[in-house]
Amino acid sequence: MTTTKLKYEQRIVAFIDILGFKEIVKQSEKDTAKIELLFSVLEYIKDWETSEKWNLKFVEIEEDAQKKGVDKFDIRGKTNSTSFSDSIVVSVKTDNNINEMTSTLIVNLAYIGSVLMEQGILIRGGITIGDIIHNEKGTVFGQGLIEAYMLEAKSAIYPRIILSDKLIKELNYPLEQKKNRYPYHQYIDRFEDGCVGFHQMNYYQVIDSWTEMTIEKMTSSLSNVRKVIIQGLDISFESPEIFKKYIWLKEQYEKLIILSDYDFNTRQPIGIKATIRELFSHNIHFSNADKYNDRK
Repeated sequence: MTTTKLKYEQRIVAFIDILGFKEIVKQSEKDTAKIELLFSVLEYIKDWETSEKWNLKFVEIEEDAQKKGVDKFDIRGKTNSTSFSDSIVVSVKTDNNINEMTSTLIVNLAYIGSVLMEQGILIRGGITIGDIIHNEKGTVFGQGLIEAYMLEAKSAIYPRIILSDKLIKELNYPLEQKKNRYPYHQYIDRFEDGCVGFHQMNYYQVIDSWTEMTIEKMTSSLSNVRKVIIQGLDISFESPEIFKKYIWLKEQYEKLIILSDYDFNTRQPIGIKATIRELFSHNIHFSNADKYNDRK
């Protein structure tokens, strides 16, 4: 047992949970494809336990970061990550640069979310700032972790990651001038129920102007997301709570502002048409109705 005197650190803390994990495990007993999916997803999350993974790839392309100095946004060496079962805890030292540290954390979490969603995996989480002990061996505990967990369990509700009021008060709000903007400002928004955060599809909207995100890549990714949402809508006949989550995702998907789209004239996002059910009111399957979607 260590004799080193321990003390809490104030860190930005994120608790992320995979939704429907128990059901996927149950399905995997009869479906080998589900076993492979589970294994690949958990291995992917496990990879993020390395501090170097939390890099600047998606921050350094942001004009807001470039103007302030990209090096200030580097959280490598300041980040600890622990994954267990269907959850992951990430904490970052603030070093008095809370806006920069929060930016890089959110940008990377948004990317992770997009990767998982294209595989049909939904996540939910909470981010706060609080006292925590979190070391490179994976040991983690503290009030900051409890608060992040409670945000995920009690307030997030839908497949999204929300921010605590405590953290929001530390960030650069109200935002009065564009020059005071940080990368996280492009990711987070206030939802209809008052919560502030981002979902797994925000990544596509922000990254749309990145030169490496070709029209082909964006089209393929959004097509995959679309299929995941439609499939989710069609497997929830006896699960109204699950259905609500996918309806919520469908609504968020339709709100995406994607410029590199199929339609260069209207410059509209792909979206799942809100009129599908109205056009085919006797068709209870979204997938069948979608076959007649002229913007598929």
